[in-house]
Amino acid sequence: MRQIFEYLKEYQRKHFDLKLYLLISLFLTICFVFNYTYDFEDSVIDSYRGTFLHWLYMFLWMIFPFLGVSLLIARVKQIPVFTGSFWLMLVIGFAILALDRSFIGHLQIIKGLRPIDYRFAARCLNWSSSIFLNVIPLMLVYAIFESERPRNYYGLALKRFDPKPYFLLLAGAMVFIGIGSFFSDIQSYYPRFQYSGGDNFAEAHGIPVWMSVLLYEITYGSDFVSVEVFFRGFLIHAFVKTLGGYAVLPMVASYAFLHFGKPLTEAISSVFGGYILGIISYNSKNVWGGIIIHMGVAWTMELFGYLQSFI
Repeated sequence: MRQIFEYLKEYQRKHFDLKLYLLISLFLTICFVFNYTYDFEDSVIDSYRGTFLHWLYMFLWMIFPFLGVSLLIARVKQIPVFTGSFWLMLVIGFAILALDRSFIGHLQIIKGLRPIDYRFAARCLNWSSSIFLNVIPLMLVYAIFESERPRNYYGLALKRFDPKPYFLLLAGAMVFIGIGSFFSDIQSYYPRFQYSGGDNFAEAHGIPVWMSVLLYEITYGSDFVSVEVFFRGFLIHAFVKTLGGYAVLPMVASYAFLHFGKPLTEAISSVFGGYILGIISYNSKNVWGGIIIHMGVAWTMELFGYLQSFI
């Protein structure tokens, strides 16, 4: 735990700028108000699901906050951000993210299944497909464009990684998750399993419900590997060469947009969580701590969702 606090303290000492942070806070506040007033992502962007426009709009939607905060950094800190390398990695990275968020081709594979089976399989595939649509393409990007750098693969290398501090941090986070589980928007959203049709799937196949719960939660958890690799791995370590340690800040903005389809309480908390995990990744050059915390938080929210259903 001491190492994590040292990371946070050192980052604040080197990168905290009140004017910059206030401007970013104002920018994000405007974005939050706009999205949750007009339900923009869910009602407008997602209405194009299954078309090329969904990819295009998702690309523009997710790249906008990263560019906006990068511009603020460039102006306030007088950093020459917008280099050729910056634009190349920006376009490639967010094209991959937009594909991951808009792709539905895997649903064609299961379209012949019975409705009960299709619903559950679709949910599980939606979560697990990110490994193939996001993580593997990013590893190819690393191999092609980052060959001169140490082979840490955007933080996936396990060299000298100590998991203990992250499990301790997760234990502390569980207290706040338990408190947050009493908010109505969180209660209506979790557990995600309740929307998967997994109970009907288990009944139709004569298997215990816990087996479908286990399958669903494993695939659900796998999605957070890709989230950490992209946001805490790629968006920080691919942009350190142009943004330096400030790469954490535009990552946080795009990470907040990733949560715009979720309850407002969770979306706001993602700003603080993403900021902390980003600093940890920046200093440790490793995303496994973020994977442990993020996956643990997700499964803990699922657990409290199940517990709330019995209250």
